[in-house]
Amino acid sequence: MKVTSIRNIKIKTKLILLGAISILGLLFIGTESIITASKINEASTVISQSWVPAIIIAEELNTSTADFRLKEYNHVVTSNGVDKSQLEREMDAIKTEIDRSFSQYEFYITDESDRRLMNEAKDNWKKYLECSDRLLTVSRENKSSEAFDIITGESRQLFDKASNGFLEVVDYNRKGSEAASIEGDHLYMRLARMKVISVGVIGFLISLLVIYIIIAIDKPVKDLVEGTRRVANGDLGVYLTYRSKDEIGILTNSVNELIDRLKHIIDDEEYLFREIGSENFEVKSTCEKAYRGDFAPILYSITSLMNRLSAAKKRKEGCQAGEVIGNKGIREITRVRKLKEMKSSKGKTALECVIKEIKKDGSREVDASDQTS
Repeated sequence: MKVTSIRNIKIKTKLILLGAISILGLLFIGTESIITASKINEASTVISQSWVPAIIIAEELNTSTADFRLKEYNHVVTSNGVDKSQLEREMDAIKTEIDRSFSQYEFYITDESDRRLMNEAKDNWKKYLECSDRLLTVSRENKSSEAFDIITGESRQLFDKASNGFLEVVDYNRKGSEAASIEGDHLYMRLARMKVISVGVIGFLISLLVIYIIIAIDKPVKDLVEGTRRVANGDLGVYLTYRSKDEIGILTNSVNELIDRLKHIIDDEEYLFREIGSENFEVKSTCEKAYRGDFAPILYSITSLMNRLSAAKKRKEGCQAGEVIGNKGIREITRVRKLKEMKSSKGKTALECVIKEIKKDGSREVDASDQTS
C-alpha cells in the first residue's frame, strides 16, 4: 500500500493534523492526569478513611484492655466490698466500650489479613474475659492468694496474647498506611514523569510539524511571488519547479501553464502578423486551443482583420480591372465615331488618316495593358 507523502497532503489537512495532534496530546495528558490523580486520591482516601481510623481504634482497644487489666488488679488487691462493686461497674463500662470498638472496626477492615488479625485478637480477648470472670469470683471471696495466682499466671498469658493481637493489628494498619502513602508518592512521581515525557514528545511533534509547514509554505510562496513579478515585467522564461499535490503545488502548475499559454499565444500572434504583413490572408493559427476563455477574442479580432484586409484587396483588384475595361470602351467609341466621320470624306488622304488613327489606338491599348499588368 502506497503511503501518501506528507508533502502531497493539502495545507488544510496539514493544519487539521497539527490541531488534531495538539488536541489528542492535551486529551492524553489530561486523561493520564485525571486517572493518576484519582489513584492518588484513592490512596489518600484509604489512608484517611480506613488505615488511620483502624489504627486509632486498635490502639484504643489496646488502651482499654490495659485499663480493664488495671481495674482487675485493683479488684484483687482491695478487700472493701464497696470498692470491689465500683471497680466491677467500671470494668463493665470498659467492656461495653471495647465491644463498641470491635463493632466500629468492622467498617474499616481493609482486607482478609486485617480481618484475620482482628478476629484472633478478639478471640484471645474473649478467652481472657472468661478467665477474668473466674478471677473476679475468687476476688469477691477475698481469696487473695488464689486470685494472685490466677492474675499472674493464666490471666496474664491470655492478656498478653490479646494485647499483642491488638498491637499486631495496629502494626498491620500502620504498615498499610505507610504503603498507601508510598504508593501515593509513586503515583505522584509517575504523574510528574508522564507529564514531562508527554509534554516533551507532543511539543517536539508539534514543533516539528509547525517548522515543516512553515518551510513547505514559505519557500514555494516566495518562488511564486518572484516568478509572477518577473512575468509581470515581461519575462516569460520563468518556470517554477515546486512539485506537490497540495494547494501551492496546484497553484504552481497553474502559473506554469499560464506562462506556457502566454508564450504560445505571443509566438502565434507574431507569426500571424508576419504573414499578414506579407499579404497572406489565408494563414491559420498554430495553436487555436490556447485561445480559451478571455483569450478567445484576440484570435477572433485577428481573423476579422484578415478577412477585412482580404476583402479590401479584392475590391482594389476589381477597381483596376474595371478601369482598364472602361478605357477600352472609350477608345472603341472614339474609333467608331471617327470611322463615321471618315465615310463622309473622300480621297486617299482621308483613308491614310484613318489608318494612322487606328495604329495609334492599337499602340495605346498595348501601353495600357502593360501598365495594368
